[in-house]
Amino acid sequence: MTSGKRAAIRRLGTAVGGALLLIALLPSGAQASGGQFPYIRFDTGTLDALVNPPNDVCLPLAGGAAHAGNDTDATAFVYADTDCRQLLAIVGVGGTWDETGPPPLPARSVGFGSA
Repeated sequence: MTSGKRAAIRRLGTAVGGALLLIALLPSGAQASGGQFPYIRFDTGTLDALVNPPNDVCLPLAGGAAHAGNDTDATAFVYADTDCRQLLAIVGVGGTWDETGPPPLPARSVGFGSA
């Protein structure tokens, strides 16, 4: 093998190795919390739930929530607004949350992750 071919193979190996390293360092997609986040809708009083919700994403609670249980494997962050800015409660795994008033202040969104 000529020295030119060896140099080309080395450059190719370096490029492939660099590309593989870059792929390994890229952030992966949002991980899902295993389980459910059941809640009683504030608007209708009916049961609804988020199933295997993704972590690190602000999720709206359709109809708002008057009561919720965290049956996922991640901490739930419950918010009074739809864009996860006004924190109402931090609900650990297996915990529950209830709307307290007056005036009524339902939860409008939730996020999941580690505390």
